[in-house]
Amino acid sequence: MLIIGTMIGAGFCSGREIVSFFGSGISVFVAPVCGIIIFAACVLFLTAGAKIGEKSFDKVNGVLLGKYHFVADGFLLLNNLIVLSAMVAGFNSLCRSLVPVPVFGTVAAIVCAFIVGRGAKGMLDCNFLVVPVIIVSLAAVCFSAFKTGIMDASLGVFRFRIFPISAVYVSMNMMLASTVLTTLGKLSKKQIILSSALAAAFITALLALLITALNCTGNYAAEMPILEISSGAGKWLYVILSIVTGISIFTTMLTAVGGLCGYLEGKFAGKIFNSAVVIIAGTVFSFLGFTRVVSLFYPLVGVLGIAYVAVCAHYMRKTEKYPLLKRKKVRTI
Repeated sequence: MLIIGTMIGAGFCSGREIVSFFGSGISVFVAPVCGIIIFAACVLFLTAGAKIGEKSFDKVNGVLLGKYHFVADGFLLLNNLIVLSAMVAGFNSLCRSLVPVPVFGTVAAIVCAFIVGRGAKGMLDCNFLVVPVIIVSLAAVCFSAFKTGIMDASLGVFRFRIFPISAVYVSMNMMLASTVLTTLGKLSKKQIILSSALAAAFITALLALLITALNCTGNYAAEMPILEISSGAGKWLYVILSIVTGISIFTTMLTAVGGLCGYLEGKFAGKIFNSAVVIIAGTVFSFLGFTRVVSLFYPLVGVLGIAYVAVCAHYMRKTEKYPLLKRKKVRTI
């Protein structure tokens, strides 16, 4: 639930980041390609985190990169700040019709800071409660959109460029998750494989539904395309998805705030001061606007994130016993 809740933020739930990465006429084969990469990335991060056994991502980076860990620290901090600002902007955009003053995003960030204060258990409990509601509501909206278009068109156009774009897309999403997954502590191999497989399966199914709904309606230009689609399916569904979109924004915001506050803990002042710094910084950057933050910064984070995944993979290659990758030592007499 934590993995799914981290990935299903404002960009995913609204369809905005899918359009930003893949454009229009998106091939439905994007979904299984992303699912396989998500599974591999989750296994990698959870396994590395279980092996390293640290509770903050800067200490994890210290093990991965030694004295050069500050490079990865800076990148992950920037990523968390970008995601937080996008979520604050997304919340404000969602609630614009209720109150024109952009305050809801900041209030949500404050609530996130209180939950983060409870540690990983608070984040896990929150995601366990709300993620099933998000999944069911998104599926309902997507199914309602299928009758508005020709189903043959929903397959989109297959292009080989979906493979590198999918890698960048998943990398972007997993960078936020990595700050939590690598710090969860000891997990068994069975727990790692099962949780990664379940998360990948659910996200693959949701991606396939969202892509099909977008292709059936051709609604690519809106700031929040899926929310626009729901408005055509009836007022009650629009209200439900608006609430669910707000919840999905909150779960991703929760991870971003958790990563930033966790890094600052013990380095500067107390928890309240650190939380205030995080919330103010996220609010200031959110003034760039939701669409601009997603379109400009998310792809950049995805490209740089591939390098971080490579670092984790290199660490696991060095520390695990892979006969095909490591030479056996020959004993001499």
